[in-house]
Amino acid sequence: MKVAIIGGGVAGTHVLKYLLNHKLGKKLDITVFDDKKYMGKGRAFRYEDVEMLLNYPANQLSMKRNKKDDFMKWVEENRSVEDIQAREGDNSDNEGNIYFSRQLFGKYMESLFESLVKKGKVTVVTNHIRAVKKRATGYELETQDQKYQFDHLFMASGQLPAEDPYALKETEHFIAWPYPLRTLDIDADKDYAVIGAGLSGLDCMRYFTKKGSKLLVASHSGEVQSVRGKMVTFKMKYWTAASFRKIRKKNNDFIPLDKVVELFKKECDHQGVDFEKFYGVSRKDPVKAMQFDLKNHEAIGALQSMFYQIMFEASQIWPYMTKEDKARYQEEYAPFVDHYSNPMPEPSAEELIDHIENNRVVIKAGLEAIEYKYRKYRLQYEDGSENRVHYVINATGPAKYLSKTEVSPMLEGLLNDSLIAEHADGGIQVMPGDGRVISPKYGVLDDFVALGQLTGGVNMKNNGVYELLLEARRDVKAFYDRIK
Repeated sequence: MKVAIIGGGVAGTHVLKYLLNHKLGKKLDITVFDDKKYMGKGRAFRYEDVEMLLNYPANQLSMKRNKKDDFMKWVEENRSVEDIQAREGDNSDNEGNIYFSRQLFGKYMESLFESLVKKGKVTVVTNHIRAVKKRATGYELETQDQKYQFDHLFMASGQLPAEDPYALKETEHFIAWPYPLRTLDIDADKDYAVIGAGLSGLDCMRYFTKKGSKLLVASHSGEVQSVRGKMVTFKMKYWTAASFRKIRKKNNDFIPLDKVVELFKKECDHQGVDFEKFYGVSRKDPVKAMQFDLKNHEAIGALQSMFYQIMFEASQIWPYMTKEDKARYQEEYAPFVDHYSNPMPEPSAEELIDHIENNRVVIKAGLEAIEYKYRKYRLQYEDGSENRVHYVINATGPAKYLSKTEVSPMLEGLLNDSLIAEHADGGIQVMPGDGRVISPKYGVLDDFVALGQLTGGVNMKNNGVYELLLEARRDVKAFYDRIK
């Protein structure tokens, strides 16, 4: 049986691992497709910028489900921690957690990928895929110089390109994507603004300040992510897959939002997590917000750990909520969850506070519009104020919806051929639980599985290393159940 994996990043590597780990793995003829620069690392971990830190402690991050310290062990076996810290800086916190660059994690991933390739009958193709076509049996994948035939596809093509929220594409001095940061040639005589105060914006802040340049950071909310506290691991009592299966059974295959909130509160009460301490806390003043987080190191760490773990079941909840409940969740709860789900490292927060207090970084809220006029960008705000800069850098992150960005020729072809369809909540339509693609033309495709950010409308919050591991494990298990 010939199987193609489109994408050699985090999700694709996990798929390869679980395909090969199964007893039937040796019977598969597997080919992995990705650009050479991404193969084995993915887009997020390939850039050679030491300013881009992992936002999760290196000593608690792993590509292996039952070995949480695998990355750190690889570092100790292949590198000197002291040498790394001399190059990247000593980015450790009071708990003894260490934050290395994403580039280093990419090298760890690459070594794991290479070991997997040697494990089975695996071919690596670094030519870009131009088209995917459904045939009478299986699929045909076309690169610039060759066509390949496969029985089954796993599409793990990674993040979508960045959205362009202010329609600045092809405008002079507009930088649509900030990475690799080292390619940004900063002119000390020019003014720069970054759109977005999230983790990509934080990368830009660290890069500019290390170069001795000031930076304006503009966004609609002006809020920054929370600061990572002391992480803990909970043994869940109420928030379990079994609990949600029971709720679905009692509610005609639906999961009411009120039941989700109820279980969350019960679990927090059982685990001693004081979520009310942070619910409603304003993050409009970034310095005050970060200082508050740092003062509540243990309490905020418990809340962040709770959100981290409850998201493991998100893909088993979100698809079974009504449209009305989804809308209410987005309005009432999503901002709170988002603030504490993807925190910044403590050293980065301390550094950012210093830069803001010394006017090296200015974070401004209320961004409404951007206009390019007389060779300067005019950033206009809700209060009527305006900033003028020479360069604008888009750090709003990957797009959520295919219709709001410029997709690859491969995805565009799949859409045109009605092999895939956009999901109302983002990404494409797939079956919950196993990732089978739902085609408007052919229905549910048993031989075509998608995972990763492309399935974010169904597999909510699936953009972390461990979340992708769980998704790949689940999808590959379902694949083997189908072909037995």
